[in-house]
Amino acid sequence: MTSPPAPQTSPLHTRFLEAGMRVLARDGYAGFKQSAVCTETGLTTGAFYHSFPSWKSFERDLIDYWRRESTERLVDWVESLPSPHGRIDALIEVALNLPHRTEAAIRVWAAGTPEVAEAVTQVDDDRTAAVTRAFEEIGIDAQRAARLAGSSMLMLIGHEASGGDVALLEWSMRHTLETDPHVIAALAAADRDSATDRKSADVHEGPGPGAAIAGQSASSPE
Repeated sequence: MTSPPAPQTSPLHTRFLEAGMRVLARDGYAGFKQSAVCTETGLTTGAFYHSFPSWKSFERDLIDYWRRESTERLVDWVESLPSPHGRIDALIEVALNLPHRTEAAIRVWAAGTPEVAEAVTQVDDDRTAAVTRAFEEIGIDAQRAARLAGSSMLMLIGHEASGGDVALLEWSMRHTLETDPHVIAALAAADRDSATDRKSADVHEGPGPGAAIAGQSASSPE
């Protein structure tokens, strides 16, 4: 996927949005208030209304910011990596470093707000599609890739809902890679293909200029 260009925002605007993410993580949706966000930034309500015309506008911008920074940009980065195996590993690292507590609060928020629920559904769909593509790119058939992506998302969402240890999430995700025979075979094949491609590139490129210099030195009389 290619995300749309990020909207132009001021440092003050972004400062409030990042503060909102931290308030959601610390206080949950129940504590997500304008006063808490202003206190988190150390700024006044006047500064807040200089950046946002209303609290509702701030909420919309915050959800857009979360979707952009925690999904769209990350998916674009992962899909720019050259190695299919590397993309699988990168997706796990992305999942482990998401703002889990913030996302847990956003999911609570979504339960009573249709606009937020729509955004959460879109984020989950985009993440599932990205993981499905990554598995397909190492040679997993489409149906199994979709199931692996779905189970990965269940692990992530369950972790966020439980507030458990991220190490357990990592173990669960890597356990799939290390025990599913289809994934094991596909990753091994992808690694062999990458090694073959590297050897082929080396042959076509030939020896570098350093080798020529070394050869001239060896043939020169003392």
